[in-house]
Amino acid sequence: MTSTETGSKRLYRILDFTRVVQIFEREELYFANPGKWDDPYERRISHSRSHAIFAQCWCQLGISDAMWRIYSKNGMGVRISTTDKKLKAAVKAFVKDKGYIFRLGEVDYKSQTDLNVEAREIAAELREDFKIQRAVDVLYMKREAFRHESEWRATIFCPDEKRVNAKDGVAVKIDPHKLIDRILLDPRAPEELVDAFKFYFEKKLGFKGPVIRSVLYKSPKPLEVDDEFITSSDL
Repeated sequence: MTSTETGSKRLYRILDFTRVVQIFEREELYFANPGKWDDPYERRISHSRSHAIFAQCWCQLGISDAMWRIYSKNGMGVRISTTDKKLKAAVKAFVKDKGYIFRLGEVDYKSQTDLNVEAREIAAELREDFKIQRAVDVLYMKREAFRHESEWRATIFCPDEKRVNAKDGVAVKIDPHKLIDRILLDPRAPEELVDAFKFYFEKKLGFKGPVIRSVLYKSPKPLEVDDEFITSSDL
């Protein structure tokens, strides 16, 4: 896996074009409460601080056909890139002086049986001695059916959040031009769309990093085989 900084890990997110534009124009990342995610196992353990936890998911795979097909609808997806060090710096700057705590780390994929066992163990521990760090552990475990996502998560605990009218998410202020270092466009996007997106990112938003289309589906050079002489009729 390549990286732009010594010892750093590359991280990726594929989002709709409009959402990427919002990141640049609003200068913020949206961290959602896991209770709003689709996977019911993300909200398996419920506790009095569940409403105050917010997270964002990134992918460790730079090339993934599955991720393009899941998260890029009609060729309108855009993959943004950063590193774990840059993301950590951005989150750390946001939580500074707020009394928040955060965690960045890789998701561990387990069988459903193992996940059920560990979730029950965590729940039992929390009933005896509640620690928010242990409660967050469950967010760093997923079923093997989701292994294709190769997730890396950033999680923030905001203890001053109220349960009444609980928020769906929080906006984390960032400098997108420092955080995001590369933009990749859907490999299926037509040339006209690629040109339009490149113009917007480079001219309208002033993004200085590379903006290119993925070559995932670029046709390789044909390999010609002379089949004039067939030596056997058996396959």
